[in-house]
Amino acid sequence: MVVSPFTTKLNFGQKHRSGRNVVKKLLVGATFIMSACLSTAMVSNASAQLVGIGTSPQGTLTYQIGASVSKVMQDVGKIPSRVQPQSGTSTIIPLLNSGELDISFANTAEVYDAFHGVGTFPKQPNPKLRMMAVIFPIKAGLFVRANSDIKSIKDMKGKRIVYGLASQEIVRKTVDAMLATGGLSIKDLTPVLAPNVVRGADDLAAGRVDIAVFAIGAPKVAEVDAAVGGIRFIPIDNSPTALAALKKDFPTGYIAQIKPAPNLVGVKEPMFTMFYDYAAIAGADVPAARIKAITQIIAENRDALAQGQPLFRQMETARLFTNFNVPYHPGSIAYYKEKGIAETK
Repeated sequence: MVVSPFTTKLNFGQKHRSGRNVVKKLLVGATFIMSACLSTAMVSNASAQLVGIGTSPQGTLTYQIGASVSKVMQDVGKIPSRVQPQSGTSTIIPLLNSGELDISFANTAEVYDAFHGVGTFPKQPNPKLRMMAVIFPIKAGLFVRANSDIKSIKDMKGKRIVYGLASQEIVRKTVDAMLATGGLSIKDLTPVLAPNVVRGADDLAAGRVDIAVFAIGAPKVAEVDAAVGGIRFIPIDNSPTALAALKKDFPTGYIAQIKPAPNLVGVKEPMFTMFYDYAAIAGADVPAARIKAITQIIAENRDALAQGQPLFRQMETARLFTNFNVPYHPGSIAYYKEKGIAETK
């Protein structure tokens, strides 16, 4: 059989084109696989992105809260996070506002001031700050030695009181607010400057002041109680006039009753005192789905959170969505709507 040159060229061309088609298909397939792998990696990376949790230095309340929330986020929701200690809330909140941190914790007075640019954040508003949840209350009180003749806020007129508290400006505001419930201001007393409440408690133990301020139930209070032979917290009036005076100095504060308990040294009988709340907060630009997931973890894991910070035992579902004139993050609102948790004031 004779094979013509034309047929040979034709067969060769067909084979050549066929080979090119195979190569092209292989390249297309490889490109598809690489794209799929890259997309998967990107999704995986996004889901594993660390949540930045801003706290104050180790040993502080916000650090304990942050560490507890971080652990439960990982254990329950498999959400990785990193606790990032800062010097304090005056540093943390602007970082939330700028998107450099994702979530943090602060008392509601600081949150209100920071969002509106008033009080402890004068002319420094943080419009991208958002509430997530009210997590638990702090009980504040003014205390004296057990043998003091001071029985009420009005009896404090002319007495020596811890004041200044330069590193804890919010606490100074609680002093002003509690004095106001008895119709007094710091001008009616003799202020003795101290940098913080711990030093102030030491000053009371040493006899340098008549009145000090601290969170009721704090270990330091028990220490002073043992050192001086007993201390007493002074009750505040629970009248509408007293509440209005308190809120003028501390808009997010309120008055509630506490009862004697083994861990509440200095509470001798049922009494009214000042409360203010701690809150979980976030930056407005954090994705809603992520904030919804974190809000759910906080709201539904009180016991696990309390293992790291016992104050979480006081968290109440009905108070999670409390309006303090600072907007809530859409992710948190979505969770509350889904669970039927109503907004309260």
